[in-house]
Parts: sequence; structure tokens; C-alpha cells
Amino acid sequence: MEKGMKILWMMAAAMVTAAVPPAVLAADVAPAAAFVTLGTGGGPVIRRERAEPANAVVVGDSVYLFDVGAGTERQMVAAGLSMHKVKAVFVSHHHIDHNADLGQILASRWMFNSYQPLPVIGPPGTARMVADLVAAARTVELAPIGGGPGGKPPLASTVKAADLDAEMDEPAEIYRDANLRVLAVTNTHYHFPPGSPQAAFSRSYAFRIETPGRVYVFTGDTGPSKNVERLARGADVLVSEVINLDSMVGILKRAPDLKPAMLPSMIRHMEQNHLTPVEIGKLATAAGVKEVVLTHLAPGEDGERDLSGYVRGIQPAFMGPVRIASDLQRF
Repeated sequence: MEKGMKILWMMAAAMVTAAVPPAVLAADVAPAAAFVTLGTGGGPVIRRERAEPANAVVVGDSVYLFDVGAGTERQMVAAGLSMHKVKAVFVSHHHIDHNADLGQILASRWMFNSYQPLPVIGPPGTARMVADLVAAARTVELAPIGGGPGGKPPLASTVKAADLDAEMDEPAEIYRDANLRVLAVTNTHYHFPPGSPQAAFSRSYAFRIETPGRVYVFTGDTGPSKNVERLARGADVLVSEVINLDSMVGILKRAPDLKPAMLPSMIRHMEQNHLTPVEIGKLATAAGVKEVVLTHLAPGEDGERDLSGYVRGIQPAFMGPVRIASDLQRF
């Protein structure tokens, strides 16, 4: 996998300390790891109670971001996480609710003097998107910044973007450093006809994050997927998106602009491109995970107090612990 090897080489070149494979680090002496759900709302709707999708894996004081929807930087502050400690950013797919804060994060690091090149890894188009964000911030670079002798380095020098391979059916390592390693597969969030312009560029990924003491698998947005099942085998925690289909159908039926004839195709889209509780239960059991954490709640509306629709159906397929995440929780 030539592109994958290129990513690994680039990550190694950007590191300031030698990488140590996580397997070499004994769990009893390794920094404690946590998966922080910075934003748990599903979709691009801005809410009061749930921020847009964003997550952080924290190992010691090092931070790794997995999706960066709108408000990610503010949620990091609320979680007590420093932008200066971010070691890498991983984007699961290029829907706006998963990448909206990327430009803000890059500019903020530069503004506050974090110049170590930041790996940004995501679907095809990520490198171009980062280049475009850097170009869009050129006016910011040229604006006067008070204090201190000497100038700041170019924003472009503080980021290293890389595209994942378009097809990754088997788990493949895409990043490794002294704290963790990350593997990825393509998932089934997209179902565009082969040969269409959308099919050429639309890719979505799930990530496996292996720390010395715990293994997390983050599904990203996906429908039922054998690739994700393989990726999740034996994981300690499956962090999964979830859709309450009944609630979503109710919302669609109330939508003034939706013609009734469109409803069946919309339901089919949601069933294929997202995970219902029943499918999450099947996935968790087939993969042999120990625990399930639900995030990216759809619809995840403000004022939603009855959350049973997000878990109903996970049992009896999966009888292990299931938790519904709120913003800023740690797992």
C-alpha cells in the first residue's frame, strides 16, 4: 500500500521523539488513556445540548482528535484539553459536521505559537482541503500580530496532510507514535453508484486506536459493515454512531418540504448509511467487544429526555455494557 507507507513515513519524519510501538510499553507504566466525546450530536444541526461530532483520545497529556465538527476547540477548552498538546487529527469523512473546525484548529495553533507540523489524516481530498484552508487564511497571516521580535513561520509549515487510500477493506496501520497506533478501514456511509462523480471522491473510514492499556474502535458514520466488524475484533470499547430510526421518520413526516413519495428512499438511505441499535448489537457481538458507547445521536434533539430509542434493540444480540455518551464524557 504505497500511499499508506507514505503516510507512515511522513508521520515518522514529523515526530520529535523516537516512536516506541505500543505493544512494547507495559500497560502498568504507560500513561492513562481516555476517549473523550467532545461532541455527541448527529448531523450538521447546531444544538444547545450536544455539540457537533468531535472526539479526543488522550494518552497522558497528549491529545489526538477524531473528527472536528463545529465548536471542537471550545469543547476542548471545556474538557480541559490544550491545543498545544494535539499530536494528530483524523477525519472520518468530509461531511461538514465532521470537519468544520479544521481550519480554526490549524489557525489557532499557529496563532498561539504551536509550530510543530501537525499530521492531518483523512479521506481522499484531505490534503487539498488543508491546502485550501491554509490559502484561505493567508490574509490572517499577513495581518499584524503584536509582540515579540521576529516573524512567525508560514501556516503551511505547521501542518502535514495526507490522504488515506480510497479502498481499505482490511485494517491497515495509518499512524504510530510512542503513545498509540491507529488503524483504519473504509466503511459503508456512502452508497453512490459506481462510476458516478460522487463515488470517485466520497469515502468514509472507521478507526481503531490501540493504546497500551485499552483499545478503542470509532465507527465514524457508517451503515452495517464487515470491514468495521473486522476492525473492531476484540476491542475494549466500541464507540459507535447510532440512529433512532422511528424518531427520524417522525421528524421527516413533519418536514413541510418533504413529499410523501420521498419518504421510503429517505428511510432506506438512513438504514444503509447509519447504524440502528439492532445493527450495533450485531456488530458488537460479532466483533467480541467488551463495551459499547453510543455517540453521534440522530436526531439527538435539544430537550430529548427519553433516550431508550437509541438502545432498544441492542439486546439481546449484545449483553455487555452500553452507555449513551454526553458531551465531555470520558471512557
